[in-house]
Amino acid sequence: MNVVITGRHIEITPAIQNYVLKRLRKFTRILGEEITFHVIVDVEKQRHTAEILLKSKLLDLTGKGETADMYSSIIRAVEKLERQALKQKSKIIETKRQRAKAQSVAVKTGEREEAARTAARRRNGIQEEEAHKKPMAVEEAVLELGHSEYPFVVFRNAESGAVNVLYRRKDGSLGLIHA
Repeated sequence: MNVVITGRHIEITPAIQNYVLKRLRKFTRILGEEITFHVIVDVEKQRHTAEILLKSKLLDLTGKGETADMYSSIIRAVEKLERQALKQKSKIIETKRQRAKAQSVAVKTGEREEAARTAARRRNGIQEEEAHKKPMAVEEAVLELGHSEYPFVVFRNAESGAVNVLYRRKDGSLGLIHA
């Protein structure tokens, strides 16, 4: 948090400086540590004005308070700034939630479409499954067949690049089909 305090027609005393710093600490919880404040304190006759400019990664906000007392002017400016920061942050959070919801709806819609396609295939007596995408050697396919519950393995041969089928014969031996 970086704070610059400027006084117009008034000298910035340590008491005013400490009071401003104390009031601005709450913004680190709202917007994080990388915040820059420029506080402008002004006195004209009986009017005490405090203007606070906030700059962060997410927002640029301004709050202004004007009363007959400097400390209450600072409080008003901080309250206005806090309302704006909370409102903007809630908008950002809501936008992120809507995007996440839209993505989850799209995923759910995709899942529903996939389920409908799967149901249509099952009605036709066809059950579809994914095959291994990476090429493998025949020895790896033999190991895969040993772990598989199916009597065959379809794979892309690493040496030839062709699609092969390794299957278990009725006598227990293995067969290899080159496609």
